[in-house]
Amino acid sequence: MKRYLGILLSACLLAGCTGPAGQTATAENADAAVPTAAPQTLTVSFATGRSTAAAKALEAYAEAQGVELQYNEGDFADADLVVLPEAPQDDGSWQNLASDTLLSAAASRAGMNTDTPVTALPLGKSLYAYWADSAVLQSLLGDGAAADLQNASWAEWSAFVQAVDGWLDAPSETVVTLNGKDYALPAGRGEAALSLNGVFAFPDPIGDAYLQDDYGALYTGALLAAGTDRNVDTLTGPLNGLYSALALEAANRAAPEPDREVWYDGDLLRDGNALFCRGYLSDMVAALDDAAAERLVMVPFKCDFVEEDLATQEYNLTGLMNYPVFSVPAWLAIPSSADAEGFQAAASAILWLYSSEAGERTLSEELCLVTPWNTASDKTAPGAMQINQLNAGILPGVTLSYATFSSLHQAHADSFAGASTWDKTLRDSWRQLAVAALSGTT
Repeated sequence: MKRYLGILLSACLLAGCTGPAGQTATAENADAAVPTAAPQTLTVSFATGRSTAAAKALEAYAEAQGVELQYNEGDFADADLVVLPEAPQDDGSWQNLASDTLLSAAASRAGMNTDTPVTALPLGKSLYAYWADSAVLQSLLGDGAAADLQNASWAEWSAFVQAVDGWLDAPSETVVTLNGKDYALPAGRGEAALSLNGVFAFPDPIGDAYLQDDYGALYTGALLAAGTDRNVDTLTGPLNGLYSALALEAANRAAPEPDREVWYDGDLLRDGNALFCRGYLSDMVAALDDAAAERLVMVPFKCDFVEEDLATQEYNLTGLMNYPVFSVPAWLAIPSSADAEGFQAAASAILWLYSSEAGERTLSEELCLVTPWNTASDKTAPGAMQINQLNAGILPGVTLSYATFSSLHQAHADSFAGASTWDKTLRDSWRQLAVAALSGTT
């Protein structure tokens, strides 16, 4: 069954909000027709590590249309299509998609203002959280643990993570408390947990930064807590809470099996090395086989926020702790350096995703994305879970300028690359860089 969603992002965490966050709406089909793609080459570049969902979407297009897909990592000048974590500013580096009739129709379908330059189109939206394998959670904690993990306090969450890390070294019956309820880690590993060697998936090793991430999603909770007036006073407390979450991950991370190259965190979850992998649902579904994807369980990305960190009454502490982020994992842009042939190759890929039935199935059914025109599928367990969560509560992903994203990327590279000790000194130096990057965010 196909469901059509009108997502009210602002409704998810209003203080005192208890009702559903969505209302239904119908998305009209775009008037634009998909141009027939003659055999050709599409050269794609990824800005900061490969978005698994975007790669899968483009691979589906290439297979359906008989197009040879090539990757040109990091070199935008020689690419037809660039996958970005945020929409770039109109600085002359990118084609104005609104100047093309078909792409302008696609942008309108996504609800974008085509009276101004459109530098990129969104792939869709997806939940961003920690993901676990339900079979592994069941073996460790028994029934009911997933819901209590989702609603655990920071103190319960951090104590649980450290207890599991100690349990991995010496399994024994250990009591942990989640959402006020006691659970007992078993006396032995059991088959489902045999390969676990850490709590969190090791960060993506692509690039020079310790943490390769979608910073808009990663920083959402902290920025919502800080409110619209972002300065050192409003950002310090929330960023300290975010740092605590990152430090907890770093101290309790899993590692890949020896002699095996890993380029995506989902490999560690799939192979049973890690209990949790942080990222987008769409990327997880793209990385896992169908059986593993069906077992995915969501736990919100929890930060050590306290009431004093909230500079606004718009969001409450419970929601900031217990709701996942709902955000755009990737944007599709055409560099200004693309010639006419390259532009057509990129436009054909975008329009196939936006205007064809096969493209919509790829986005909504195979990748569990909520499309840019707000359609979603409940044909799979992850898709149905996402729809239910959208109605229960989400954090609206923060949109960063690409310049801010780049500044945060540099702040992480300068602070965390090769970090061996996550202490107050490291926190304060990183926070200073992050405040400088974020204080100008719009």
